Amino acid sequence: MFFRSLLWERTVLSLLEKVEHLPPNVQTEIATRAGDFIKVAQTADDEASLSKFAAAAVAERQQVVAQGVKSKLDQRWAAPVIAEAWCTARIGLSNGSLDKHSAMGVLGAIEVFTARRPR
Repeated sequence: MFFRSLLWERTVLSLLEKVEHLPPNVQTEIATRAGDFIKVAQTADDEASLSKFAAAAVAERQQVVAQGVKSKLDQRWAAPVIAEAWCTARIGLSNGSLDKHSAMGVLGAIEVFTARRPR
């Protein structure tokens, strides 16, 4: 579990790092879209509800790919992936399927990123 969690954490943090090198307006769009999704997902009071939010983020990403988006740095692709990662981290932290430090690292990084959006 530890190595799988560590690999997943590095993958998510690598995406966030790449997004943070995009132009500020694109970063803001991604942070706003992911942050709005997370704000609603935070209302989930159990793992089953949170899993539905994660599935919705996956469906949104798949729809964007079906529309022809190929770049993982496209805001239409990155925002749902970041939201899905946040949900996955919350679920993994809750049920122990992810290493605690990896899950908390991803949650913290995503929450810091989405908090930087304009209010």
